[in-house]
Amino acid sequence: MTQYVYQSDDTSDNIILKITWLLLNIGGLLFLLPFTFIYGFTSGPVVFVMNIIFCLGLMIPLMIFHFHRKNIETFAFSTQLILVVMTSIKVYLMGGLLNVGTPVYVGLMAPVYALTLPNKKRAVFIFIFFIVSLIIATLLNPHSPDDHLFAHYFVGLLIFSSFTFFTLYYYTTQLQKIKAQEKKRVKDLDELRTKFYTHITHEFRTPVNIIAGMVDQMKKNPSKWLNEGHSIVKRNSRNLISLTDKLLDLSKLKAGSMPLNFIQDDIVLYIEYLVESFHSLAAVKHIKLSFSAEPKTIRMDFDPDKIHDIIYNLISNAIKFTPDRGSVKIGLTRIEDHSFVLKVKDTGIGIPKDQMHRIFDPYFQAKNHLETLKEGSGLGLSLTREIVKLLDGTIQVDSIYNQGSLFTVTLPITNRAPIAQLPLPPKASHDGSVMMHPPAVEKQDTNQLTLLIVEDNADVIRYLQSLLAPYYHLEVAGNGFEGLNKSLEIIPDLIISDVMMPVMDGFTMCKRLKQNIRTSHIPIVLLTARVDSDSRNEGLKCGADVYLNKPFNQEELFIRINKLIDLRHQLQLRYRSVHQEQLSSDAMVRSDRSIEDAFIHEVHTILKAHLADEEFGIKALCRSLGMSRAQLYRKFSALTNTTVYCYLRTLRLKKARELLLTTNRNVTEVAYDTGFKNLSHFSRTFAKEFGHAPSKTKI
Repeated sequence: MTQYVYQSDDTSDNIILKITWLLLNIGGLLFLLPFTFIYGFTSGPVVFVMNIIFCLGLMIPLMIFHFHRKNIETFAFSTQLILVVMTSIKVYLMGGLLNVGTPVYVGLMAPVYALTLPNKKRAVFIFIFFIVSLIIATLLNPHSPDDHLFAHYFVGLLIFSSFTFFTLYYYTTQLQKIKAQEKKRVKDLDELRTKFYTHITHEFRTPVNIIAGMVDQMKKNPSKWLNEGHSIVKRNSRNLISLTDKLLDLSKLKAGSMPLNFIQDDIVLYIEYLVESFHSLAAVKHIKLSFSAEPKTIRMDFDPDKIHDIIYNLISNAIKFTPDRGSVKIGLTRIEDHSFVLKVKDTGIGIPKDQMHRIFDPYFQAKNHLETLKEGSGLGLSLTREIVKLLDGTIQVDSIYNQGSLFTVTLPITNRAPIAQLPLPPKASHDGSVMMHPPAVEKQDTNQLTLLIVEDNADVIRYLQSLLAPYYHLEVAGNGFEGLNKSLEIIPDLIISDVMMPVMDGFTMCKRLKQNIRTSHIPIVLLTARVDSDSRNEGLKCGADVYLNKPFNQEELFIRINKLIDLRHQLQLRYRSVHQEQLSSDAMVRSDRSIEDAFIHEVHTILKAHLADEEFGIKALCRSLGMSRAQLYRKFSALTNTTVYCYLRTLRLKKARELLLTTNRNVTEVAYDTGFKNLSHFSRTFAKEFGHAPSKTKI
């Protein structure tokens, strides 16, 4: 039967509704046909004809359904109407409600059946239609019933049918809500899983990209890259192993198969050692990292590996999401003799209140106030919670949005494990790939184009530097927010950016740069592990000029950069040709002009309006445009490959030539009208531009 009713776009719920309707119609027809021919003749020709009509009312929809098995709610609605009409006619023919028994309850099947469908309003309509039609059928009957008996019978029927209908209405509505909630939960879980896999892919692709790229660099130039390349490859190999271990540990914890290795020692000394190893990481962002313990010694049972994982995840997260010059505080306390409390407090971006209950979900990562994606796999906090639960402890978080978070871990104090003293080697630095500062690349050639690398992974930055430093002057920013500010400050010639970064992601940075007139012209290359079409489309919608997948091909990167530079040269030729045309604002006005067209047009208009003002210069133009001198110079030079001064001088000379050709003014008057107060300077520049003296122009 399922195969019979199935259509390509059917859901499982739709199939059940179809089968229910089919069985109801076939069952009703199988009952009605024998009843019609056995009892129809004895009941009179009118009843017989009516029964035949009712049979046709069930058969015709079945025949239509055989050829068109869609819109089941329409078929169901017709069946419900037929049942109600059939019941009403039966009541009328049998002399009213007082003379009817079973047919009334056959009619009640219609609204009850309607409750099985999603549209509950239609079910209420069918119920009201059922009650009203029974009353009308009784009142229209020529054998008027006793009003008193009729009222009692009808009230009893109304109470019974209403109780039955609305009880079923309540439970079916609740069931529908539960199903809707379950669907939403499954959908949300699927979205979270998709996001988790996106992040985990990013985490795997980044070190793979670095390893593959550095191996090529080591092969091309072993004398330069062998030592540093080896350490970068080694470090990223460890990152891959660490990430794999996290996934395995999480699965073990979920399965309850993670072993515990307790020792009894001073946990304060051990945690202080772990905290000290984060000082260099905090120093990179000028974050104040402080540690306190009360009392100074707490001897208890603990698993060093598990405590290490808890401390590493909480402190690295706190540093990662705390802005420059913030603070991270780690505090240890003992509650009487039965509980040990660890607190990690930061002045970071905080967690929105509506997302607090989900931050320990392995598939979930909270969004910050800039609505950005965070760097990381999203495993850290989930792993921390599972470890704390394994140690019979609790973890909770308090956070004020945009002000900071406080994580509190409480563990029971016991003293049953063997007494041991942990050997604490010299403090190593947790210089994870996120916060390392790459070595600076000195500018070798003042004519080199400036490329800004926006990336939160130091090894990726170092790899890109190894590729690009010989050809370009490189600047570096550690996240999208830094990249945005640095772009506005230096106006680079090209930007290469990751997408998934803390504080501000590449999409947001790209969108803001393309919407800002000072930076809208800068070509942007996005490098990312987010390879799905939706992410690619989002990147292109934000204005990215190129979207490259990690791991990227070195040759393709260079080809893309060169193509963008070629396009920039074409843009320069276009704007140079524009400013050499007839000095008319109409030449610059286009209904579909881009931001760059609008910028050049605005500069052109302002300068043209002040041609006669020799005092009007770069400073005044910057004030009019709301840009700094450096921003204007970099933007204008990138678009025209000339300076504003040269552009203004050319405008004045062309205007002077036009006045000499079209008016009767002498050379001195024209010079003054076009902003040249020094006549000899005007003559020299005019002759240099056009190859003859101004006085020879009219000849």
